[in-house]
Amino acid sequence: METDDTYTIVFSKRTMSHAGQFYMLSVDGVGESPISVASGFGNPLTFSIKAVGSVTKYIMDHRDSAIGLRGPYGNAWPWKGADHIVAIAGGIGIPPIKALIEDMESEGNLGDLTVLYGARSPKDIVYKNEIEAWKKELDFRITVDNGDPSWKGNVGVVTTLIPGVERYKNGSAFVIGPPIMMKFSVQELIKHGFSPENIYLSLERRMECGIGVCGHCNIGQWYVCESGPIFRYSDVMNEPEVFL
Repeated sequence: METDDTYTIVFSKRTMSHAGQFYMLSVDGVGESPISVASGFGNPLTFSIKAVGSVTKYIMDHRDSAIGLRGPYGNAWPWKGADHIVAIAGGIGIPPIKALIEDMESEGNLGDLTVLYGARSPKDIVYKNEIEAWKKELDFRITVDNGDPSWKGNVGVVTTLIPGVERYKNGSAFVIGPPIMMKFSVQELIKHGFSPENIYLSLERRMECGIGVCGHCNIGQWYVCESGPIFRYSDVMNEPEVFL
């Protein structure tokens, strides 16, 4: 268990996807759920899952259950060729950033990455052990909304970390997390000089089929599962459903 309600599962098969893509995980008789990949290409296929629905709660409560995999689907973070990347993750948005770190590490590019990670409280931090290792390899900054007596780090929402990365405004920003967190992160990024054309959002929105058939995940002219889940902000900034 990563936290009280978040757990990680690792499969024996290798990851044949790239950071930002997702699989449909299923349990017979229970249902199916889209889950982002938490591992870099070639590493053991890993998912870190928050138990918030029937499928994810069932898997957490029945650790020996058979799990079906369908995928990978969707596009990936466009990190290759970027000047510098600021990745901003809120809550359970950190697993696709873990995959990004592993993908970039495999090609020796961690010096081009800054990660801003926000959690509700110290006990809600996912990947505590990994974070300590990442801090030695890249610019990894973390904050919590509400601290406790044991917490010695920054206290505040993740957007409070954005002014500190203004020097990377000519690079790219990758944002993933709860809709309200992404909305205010984008506003703060633009305020500090980042271009909407260089801001990318992961919009994991009500996906059910994963292949653009059911229509549950549409935003404007796009199906998130088919055209996304990664979107350039300038392409979707006028769609009212983006941050719903």
